[in-house]
Order: sequence, then C-alpha cells, then structure tokens
Amino acid sequence: MEEKRERQSTGLGFMITAEPGGLVTMEANSPSPDAPSSELPPLRLSPDEQQVLTLYDQLRDLELKVALLKAQTAYIPDTAPAAETSLEAAQSAASAAKATYLLRNTITDAVLTANPILQAVHSSTRATPIESDLLPSVRARDAASATLARNATSLRDTLDALAATRAEALAAGRRNAELAQEVLRLAEEAARRRGGGSGPKGSGGEDDETRRETQLLRAGLKASRQKWKVMKGTASAIVVGSGVDWVGDEGLRWMVLDPEGEEM
Repeated sequence: MEEKRERQSTGLGFMITAEPGGLVTMEANSPSPDAPSSELPPLRLSPDEQQVLTLYDQLRDLELKVALLKAQTAYIPDTAPAAETSLEAAQSAASAAKATYLLRNTITDAVLTANPILQAVHSSTRATPIESDLLPSVRARDAASATLARNATSLRDTLDALAATRAEALAAGRRNAELAQEVLRLAEEAARRRGGGSGPKGSGGEDDETRRETQLLRAGLKASRQKWKVMKGTASAIVVGSGVDWVGDEGLRWMVLDPEGEEM
C-alpha cells in the first residue's frame, strides 16, 4: 500500500510536505502558472525546522482566536438602534484593527525572512543549505514583483487614458446637443418665414442667409458626430485591450457596447 503524504501550509508562504520515511520538503504556495515547477526545487527541511514552522502557524492562529475571544467578552450589546455615524465608526475601527494586524504580521515575516534571504542572495559562506536553496524562489518572487509593478503601471495609464477619452466624449456630446438645438431653431425660423408668404423686400436674401447658416451648422454637427464616433471607438478599443472587467461595470459596458445614436 502506498504511504500517505502529509501536507501543511505555513504562514510564510510555503507548503510543508512530509514524505514517506520521514523526509520533509517545503514548496512555495500557489506557484505562478508562468513559472515551471522544475525551476523551483522543493526545500528540504529537517524535523526541527518543520516543527518550528508548524508551531509558528499555531501561534498565529492562537493569537487571532485570543483577540476574537477578548472582543466577544468586552462586547456589550446595545438594544437601541445603531445610528449611521456609529456604524461608520465601527467599520473604521474594524478596518484599522485589520490593517494593524496585517501590518504586524507582515513586519514579523519580513524580519524573520530577511537574514536567510540575504544569506541566499549574497551566497554567504555561512549560509546553510536551505538558505542557499532559497535563491531560485527569491529570484522568482522578484520577477513576479517586477511584472506586477509593470502591469499596475500599464493599468493606471490605461485608466487615465480612458478617463481623458470619456471627458472628451462628454464634451463632444454636449457640443452635439448645442448644434442640434441651433439647427432646430434655424429650421423653425425658416419654416415660419416660408409660411408667412412673400415677406418684405429683402426677405429672400435673409432666407438665403438662413439656409447658409443652417448648412454650416449641419456640417459642423456632422463633423462633431464623426469626432464623437472616433473617440468612442478609441475608448472602446482601450477598454477591451486593457483587460479590465468591462462587462461587470455599467459605464464601461456602455462605452463598449452602446450602439450609435440615430441621425438627427
């Protein structure tokens, strides 16, 4: 019968595996699909090192449970309905407590891992075998951090370009509305003049001038609509190409899928 392998996650981002025969290895949790597992050989841990990591996880769990029990003990239920300000204060306090807890754990992990990482990176003669084996994982972590920073910068640039395009599109839409109102006003004025029969002398020249103004406004409206279509197409391409979840956002979904308006 095949012997069972025991696996346990640690708080330092590694997975401990107990092999048959007492051999213990440590692997990075949730490796990136872009990084082949063959490039990150498992770290071999002694039983003492495995016990230290296990106790470290248990200590973290106990600290969290103790904090929750203290909060439950100190809680005094209030029969009065909670006001909106008190709810906001409670949410702020909870967010601050969570941030403090995560920051403390992050600092602790950084302090505990700083020396082994330095020993691995600088290939110190005093480095233990397991510290030397950390180097591939450290390099993979740094590469992932650099990729994440580049992606975050690209996303920020894309969102900035999208915001600028939206502002231009809104300005073009307002200009379209103004031109349409002016065209309607001139059309009504021309209709009134035609309905009034032969007007005073010189009315024909005024009608010609009105028609010329109408034609100019219609040309401006057409150009503005064309600019609007170009900007909307550009914004749609930026949104789709950025990888942002535009389907779940109503504004982005309108930007990508909203059909063109009917000609006026």
